[in-house]
Amino acid sequence: MNYSPRFRLFPTTEQRGAMDWQRNTVRQLYNHALSEFEQIPEDTGTLRQRVWMVRDTLPALKDWWPGLKQVYSTVLQKAVERIRDNIQNLGKLKAKGYDVGSLNWKRPRDFRSFTYRQSGFELDKKSGPNGRGVLILKKLKSKTREIPIRLHRDLPDHESIKEVTLKKDSTGAWDASFCIETETPGELPRPTSLGLTTSLVEGGASPFDDATCRHHTGIRSGRSLRGSFENRRFS
Repeated sequence: MNYSPRFRLFPTTEQRGAMDWQRNTVRQLYNHALSEFEQIPEDTGTLRQRVWMVRDTLPALKDWWPGLKQVYSTVLQKAVERIRDNIQNLGKLKAKGYDVGSLNWKRPRDFRSFTYRQSGFELDKKSGPNGRGVLILKKLKSKTREIPIRLHRDLPDHESIKEVTLKKDSTGAWDASFCIETETPGELPRPTSLGLTTSLVEGGASPFDDATCRHHTGIRSGRSLRGSFENRRFS
């Protein structure tokens, strides 16, 4: 079982600019990868195989897209893998009878996050200003940057953290969501102070949009589903 505690980040103006640059670069990569994926015939392989065919072009892609060299490798890989996650999520909704359409390019307002998987990040729980921790990110616009983070609950050792996703919300604030493995719900640490919500779901799904553990559509359930697709043109 996985759970995804979310924490508020307090980046400097310079760090905020680097995070926005990386978010937009990853968005452009997703759109490029989607275009490449759509040119691969379905009978070429399974969904995973076809997405991985696109992902395997990343090293060559860096030769004519220098900006990608400033982004950590697993961040780029996760961006391409979102295509598979999105298609799988659409398939589940279609199986329930919804008319879900197809994937479209992501506009800037629709692509709010990027994810480090297994490596490229480190959480220092004590070195931040005013008693806060520091989230250390490698190759965030080419540099290693230390971003202050408010830790309102305890976290396990780094080895238990599978991923960290950084997301910019509609107000412009940034949060970090950690995907953490645990054997039973009883092992979850209790909050030490008022903070952001924690998601606990079997199989790793998270309500943190485009977040850790497993990509989530962020689409509301029930009667609002159709209207949400009409407004956002899910991509």
